[in-house]
Amino acid sequence: MTTEIKGGDFDYNEIDATMADFLRKKETNIREIIGKAYTDLGRELKEAQDELAGSNQYDGVFLRWLAYMKYPQRTAYELINRYEELLRIPQEQVDTFEALPVSLSKTVSAKSAESTPAKAQVKSEVLAGEIATGKAYKDRIAELEGKASQAEKAHTPDCVSLF
Repeated sequence: MTTEIKGGDFDYNEIDATMADFLRKKETNIREIIGKAYTDLGRELKEAQDELAGSNQYDGVFLRWLAYMKYPQRTAYELINRYEELLRIPQEQVDTFEALPVSLSKTVSAKSAESTPAKAQVKSEVLAGEIATGKAYKDRIAELEGKASQAEKAHTPDCVSLF
């Protein structure tokens, strides 16, 4: 699995192999640090949410607390979902998951990530380390949904006779 960050004006081919390997390792380390930080944030948010949910007297406090900290509600719930996903996946996939771009890890953690057979398959491919970018994720879903659509059309008669 590649963990290279795509974008900007940098190309590893512009530098010698030794320096490229050094920087790729640093990039991998940075991704892992970021992934673990987001995991820690998700855990802290989930623990706070659970503690507040345990008592009716704190109804609505979690959202007010997020607002007080100027922490976006959507981001908080994405990180909570990401943390909960991390708890569900097999231990051998944790490092792969945490090394994903944060946006992709949030995407595969969303409640809708398995809403279609194509999405469920692609999610499993991400967790297996076969897909490592958001673009590859979207392209693979489009590919599988296109194949499913073609298969459905091939098995659907063009016209139905009522007689």
